[in-house]
Amino acid sequence: MRAIRHSLMVEPAGVDDIPSIMAIERMPGYSELVGCYEAGEHLRRMAAPTCTYLLGRDAGEVVGFAVVRRDDDGMGTAQLHRIAVSSPGNGYGLAFMQEICRWVFEEHDIDRLWLDVLASNQRAVCLYAALGFVKEGVMRESLRLGEGRHDLVLMSLLRRDWTQQSN
Repeated sequence: MRAIRHSLMVEPAGVDDIPSIMAIERMPGYSELVGCYEAGEHLRRMAAPTCTYLLGRDAGEVVGFAVVRRDDDGMGTAQLHRIAVSSPGNGYGLAFMQEICRWVFEEHDIDRLWLDVLASNQRAVCLYAALGFVKEGVMRESLRLGEGRHDLVLMSLLRRDWTQQSN
């Protein structure tokens, strides 16, 4: 994994950002990894009180988006529901994930950030592991994608682990 420094900023996305989000998720190969929604579905999800869309910007340009859903059970957990960057292999994924983790753990009362990722997406699994996410198991055939079913790897990062590695 190449460590490339970016001046990446993370900020909440709004309705006006939906076209940029849709452009990223419609890049070649992305629909197989993160899926894609129509504008109305993004709008519906943005309106949900436990859902936050985040943008990653480098020098003002949108280079990625993520969707974080806070569990509403009072247990202090959140799910990284979706993440995509516009230019894979240029360090944006690592930089964006670091900023998302900082946003989750330093600005919110979240103790556990979890995600699931296609077992076949080893690039993402390795990136998450490099950030301290721990593999908790495999959810067998839990994703219907196209004509088939696919395994998802369940991973999580705890606030205490993030804090220890950040210092």
